Amino acid sequence: MLQIDVEFLARHLVKYIMEHLAPSKVDDEQQHFRSMLSGLRLLHTLCDIACHHSTLARVLVEDTSVQDEMLNLIFRMIDFLSQSGEKISGSSQMVLLYSALLSSSMYLLKALISSEWRDITRVLLAHSKVDKFTTTAFTALRVVINSLQAKLPDQHIDPHMRPNANEVYCLYHLCESSLEFLQSACRQKLFQECIVKNKELCGEGVVLQLVQDTLKLSQCEDPYLTNTVYWLKSKVLSIMLLLCEAESTSFCEMASSTTQSKELVKTTIFEVDFLSNLKLIFLSTFTGHSTYGYKLF
Repeated sequence: MLQIDVEFLARHLVKYIMEHLAPSKVDDEQQHFRSMLSGLRLLHTLCDIACHHSTLARVLVEDTSVQDEMLNLIFRMIDFLSQSGEKISGSSQMVLLYSALLSSSMYLLKALISSEWRDITRVLLAHSKVDKFTTTAFTALRVVINSLQAKLPDQHIDPHMRPNANEVYCLYHLCESSLEFLQSACRQKLFQECIVKNKELCGEGVVLQLVQDTLKLSQCEDPYLTNTVYWLKSKVLSIMLLLCEAESTSFCEMASSTTQSKELVKTTIFEVDFLSNLKLIFLSTFTGHSTYGYKLF
């Protein structure tokens, strides 16, 4: 009968994934991504059962050195993904694996730290590389959004394309989970302030580029995908509006600090204002009351 030393596994799995995260040579990129995803999911499972397993709890909950290693792994994984967008071009399986790795990395933080967003953001803010984490997370999510955009024109679905449609459904769920993670984190005031003060993230337009890329997602004939597109757009707009609530630094001022980012601000505000006015027109049509006096900006 095969026996597994779970304490040894828990202590060495993180190191193993770290060592194989960015090897000098990879013969099969898809298998590399698949192996990393399997490792992350196993870590997530170990964290989930640690509260019911004293040996695992001693390693994953009480040993701060292992927790630090896991946190560094998550940061490095998302950094790796933010630089690996070109590796998934043209491959449906690579797009799915990339998106699953991003979502799994983010939610491993919940398994490691707490289900409370206040606790999660407190740990993130205490980390010396929190600015890099937020920048790379938004950058990696843009890769997923752009992958969705590339697939949507093919989704004017006929019944014979159902396998392809299911693949896009899966991609949407993964993208939504990553967006929801960032949205939930941005609801925490201190995390808002941290993001707005991040010059690379806001000053160089990374946030606004994500907003614009998401707003550009096209509609298709599949009603489920159409609803999901609206859901993604609402989430990314929510993130932008949450950042506008930051008190110590103005998001709009930070986002307008360069000529290039200033243009991004103008075009984004125009698109959001257009959507807001369009919504009000529809509301006035259905209710019979004029609502044109209201403007978002």
